[in-house]
Amino acid sequence: MQESRSKEVEAISNHSFSRMIERAKCGDNDALTMLLLKMEPEIQHLAGFLKMSKEDGIQEIKTKFIEKLRG
Repeated sequence: MQESRSKEVEAISNHSFSRMIERAKCGDNDALTMLLLKMEPEIQHLAGFLKMSKEDGIQEIKTKFIEKLRG
């Protein structure tokens, strides 16, 4: 019972995330901000693997993400 509820919540969450991406692609800056906030832990983790300062890595990842999303 708990597992099926967990999958249901995950499906709703994935749907919400997909909708947020679509809104951000269409120019919704609030949706873009929410996406970046939601992805912040992953962005910080990935930035540690780049051969630059962590702050520069975070900025680079965010910049590339926005370029891909809106490009």
